[in-house]
Amino acid sequence: MSYPLFIGKFEGDFLVLTDDEYHHAVKVRRLKEGDKVEVNDLQGNIYLGEILKIEKNKALIKPIQKQDIKIPDYKITLYQCMPNQLSKIDDIIEPISQLGVDRFVPVLSKNSAVKQSDVEKKIQKWEKIALNSIKQCRRLYPVSIDKPVKLSNINSYDDLKVVFYEKEYERKTKDLLGKTFQSCSIVIGNEGGFEKEEIKLLVDKGFLPFSLGNYILKMETAIIVGVCQIKMILER
Repeated sequence: MSYPLFIGKFEGDFLVLTDDEYHHAVKVRRLKEGDKVEVNDLQGNIYLGEILKIEKNKALIKPIQKQDIKIPDYKITLYQCMPNQLSKIDDIIEPISQLGVDRFVPVLSKNSAVKQSDVEKKIQKWEKIALNSIKQCRRLYPVSIDKPVKLSNINSYDDLKVVFYEKEYERKTKDLLGKTFQSCSIVIGNEGGFEKEEIKLLVDKGFLPFSLGNYILKMETAIIVGVCQIKMILER
């Protein structure tokens, strides 16, 4: 049986829901004392608990047992070149959360028409989307969202470094099958794609250009396809 999952924190021996989580549990879901729920404490734990008491501004949860949550043994960082419509990123935070991306880094490339300050203004919203998404997919932690960087300042020490490039036709991720990696950095372009000098710069930093197939994909599609292909390589 599945129970509604909320984000809370310990106060003494009890888990507590406040603010938006309290409102969602009590006012929207109309949960009552005695109902069972799950609570993510954002400390690496999800607990099954019972609502012990509902007060004016908080709900007290008695923990019953710690749930067993499988944690991937790999890490994925997504370096995403910023589109001209930053609202497009609003819609991809939840999918990459569900797909297990650990870290999201906004990138300013030659074809990014937005300013760094424009991106920074969006980070708080993206963090909120990332936090809310963990309740649906039962992640222990939300996607970490960095401040924007220029493409020339990308530096990765991951085992595998990939840039999906629309003009790469030979190298495909299936070439990596059978190899073992613990971490991967993925760079994906925006609607304008990459300039040749940008690919050369990334190659000089150890990134390998890979193809996503014969067709040119929209940014949003490329993100999902690219992350899924890398997950296939990392999971074993």
